[in-house]
Amino acid sequence: MGHIHKKEEILKELQKRLHHNPIGLPEHSTLYEILTILFSEKEAEVGAKFPLGFVTIDEIQESTGMNRDELEEILNGMIKKGLVYSSLKDGKTKYLLSPGVTGFFEMTFMRTDESLPMKRLAELMYTYRNTPEFVKEFFSQTPRAKAYLYSGVISKVRSEVLSFDEAEEHIRKAGRGSLGRCYCRHEAWHLGKNCSAPIENICMSLGGASDFLVEHGFAKRASVSELLEALKRAEDYGLVHMGDNVMEQTTFICNCCGCCCGLLEGITKHHLKNAVTTTNYIARVNLEECNGCGLCEERCQIKAIRMIGDYPKPDEEICLGCGICAHFCPSRAIKMEERDKRIIPPKTYKDLIKRLMQEKGRI
Repeated sequence: MGHIHKKEEILKELQKRLHHNPIGLPEHSTLYEILTILFSEKEAEVGAKFPLGFVTIDEIQESTGMNRDELEEILNGMIKKGLVYSSLKDGKTKYLLSPGVTGFFEMTFMRTDESLPMKRLAELMYTYRNTPEFVKEFFSQTPRAKAYLYSGVISKVRSEVLSFDEAEEHIRKAGRGSLGRCYCRHEAWHLGKNCSAPIENICMSLGGASDFLVEHGFAKRASVSELLEALKRAEDYGLVHMGDNVMEQTTFICNCCGCCCGLLEGITKHHLKNAVTTTNYIARVNLEECNGCGLCEERCQIKAIRMIGDYPKPDEEICLGCGICAHFCPSRAIKMEERDKRIIPPKTYKDLIKRLMQEKGRI
């Protein structure tokens, strides 16, 4: 009984440590079961005492008091599971305890090794993500993600804002990346709820953020041309491009459906109008050119456009400005027009994280 009590206490300490992240993990019974499945007792002990930020093994050893050889072995095991990130800089390896979201929740379903009880994890993670506690934590003042615009839906000369509104632009700037599983649809597949959109080789990590995923088998290396091909494939399916809510240094681009995506659930399930940062564009309909086919209503992943009588009417309060409706409109009656008020996200990922931490009083 003493051993069980000790592990419960370690898991509580681990939860507290994970809750210090920009997107924390509030207490819930399902969370403790998730942590029990993913973390061994030793891994939980290391995680509970893990210093904040990227740190050296010396700093982790000082915090945990563990033997260095044992600690290194534990860290390597945690890296393979996606519980810890590692980065080599100036010849020195640094480690970061993976947050839950965006972190080991997603990494679990990017795995190619399914030795874990994946169906049970899918059930638990789906339940946990939809608890009031986590919904409040995740969909905070500054959204974690933003929508990107489809290529080719803006006919006029690009504005200065468009460069960070287009997924293609972020891919070209990154210069390299990786392709991996869509963890949302993979989770939904284990629950028997996934749609027909692709699961494999459809979600992207960019630049330096992709190196860790490739090195440890969570994704495969992809060139800029391969990433752009995957982006085009996503557009053929009518998926929403979404990534970091930043102007520069985007780390990921997901291609999301309204039925499976945990980010879009903020709008479709929890009815939060500002769950995702929009682009600087909004869909407008030219009624004289519209043929009333209703394809735009069918294609919109968040049901932000509906047929009112014979014509579509966009809901401007939730429209993401992604351009899916304009992309598929056969009569070109839908145009993407600039919003009256420009939406400027944080400049870099570091700025985004700092803002999230400040909003939650964690720095």
